[in-house]
Amino acid sequence: MNSLWDVDTPFIPLFGTDHLLYIGIMLACLTGLLVGRRWVRRNREAMRWTLLGISVAQFLTLYAWYVFETGFDLAEALPLHISRVSTILGIAFLATRSRRVMDVAFYLGLFAYLTFLMPQRIYPITHVIGWSFLISHIITILLPVFAVIAYGWRPTIPALWRSFGWFLAYFALVLVVNPLVGGNYFYLRDRPLLHDLPSPLYEIGSVAVTLLLFWIGYLVARAILGAADPRHPEPVAGAGGAKAAD
Repeated sequence: MNSLWDVDTPFIPLFGTDHLLYIGIMLACLTGLLVGRRWVRRNREAMRWTLLGISVAQFLTLYAWYVFETGFDLAEALPLHISRVSTILGIAFLATRSRRVMDVAFYLGLFAYLTFLMPQRIYPITHVIGWSFLISHIITILLPVFAVIAYGWRPTIPALWRSFGWFLAYFALVLVVNPLVGGNYFYLRDRPLLHDLPSPLYEIGSVAVTLLLFWIGYLVARAILGAADPRHPEPVAGAGGAKAAD
């Protein structure tokens, strides 16, 4: 078995060595981002393009693996896992600097915290998809921090409700696609919790918990930002000095 590539490589256990390494690397990146925030502000465009390149490379690597190792199994390979949606939104923000895209990326990206703390069917750090998981989740979790430091982005309540609307559209799509392809998108088939709760109670509960998660994310973020230095960069300018798209 090729432990770097093989689909049959065993998944990591919760809070095992690999899981703790993932958490440690993420915390190290967060520390570096906060400690070096002045450098980040000065070099925000170079860092934005670097992160964009890393994100695109990670996404292409993930799908190359799905094509060559699994034959692009529709039950797993569609970009409908919430983490992949967040990655796509992150790429869109890094390419455009759109604050509206960042709004949705922040709220949907809150699920990455849960996935990072309670990984389901995740490969070890020595596996190419383990590295893909690590890179995509670190960027998803830390991208709002980068947006705050580099561009003065802030979460808002109107953006919360817009993001919840986008989540409902995503959730409806997943409910249709999962039975068609035998998928587990949004972990509706192989549930991490409440395995015995019948449908549609589980699905209704998932929507309610999502809204609660969005509010917790908003309140925690505003509390942290309120306690921090209120000074932040001027709104980012687009081509010709115009503001970046909302």
